[in-house]
Amino acid sequence: MRPAEEYREPTAEEWSDFQDHFDKRRVELGSCGRPYGTPCAHEHACIRCPMLSINPKMLPRLDELEEDLVARRKRAVEEDWRGEIEGIDLTLTFLRGKREQARRFQRSDTVSLGMPVIPHQNPQVTDL
Repeated sequence: MRPAEEYREPTAEEWSDFQDHFDKRRVELGSCGRPYGTPCAHEHACIRCPMLSINPKMLPRLDELEEDLVARRKRAVEEDWRGEIEGIDLTLTFLRGKREQARRFQRSDTVSLGMPVIPHQNPQVTDL
C-alpha cells in the first residue's frame, strides 16, 4: 500500500512543472519519450537517442540532415579528424535506423480493435 501523502493534490508549481515536461517533449523531428522528471541523457542530440520517435512527416528533414552529415564527414576525412568521423558515422547510423523505423510506421495501417461486446445478462438466470 502506498503512503497516503503520495495521493495529495499537487501544488500549482508541481502541476506546471509536470505540464512543462510534456511540452518540452515535442522536438523538431517528432517527440521524446523520456519519462517525467528525467533529464535529457543525450544533451539534446536527439537523433542518437532511443527515446526519439520520428514523426513520418519529418522524413524529408531527415534526408536534409543526412546530406549535411555526409558533407561534414567528407570534410572530416579530408582534414583527418578521426574523432569527428567516428561521431558522424554513429549519428548517420542512428539517423538511418530512425528513418527506417518511421517508414515502417508510415506503411502500417491502423488496426481496428472494434467495440467490445458486452454479453447480455438474463436477470432470470441465477448462478447455482
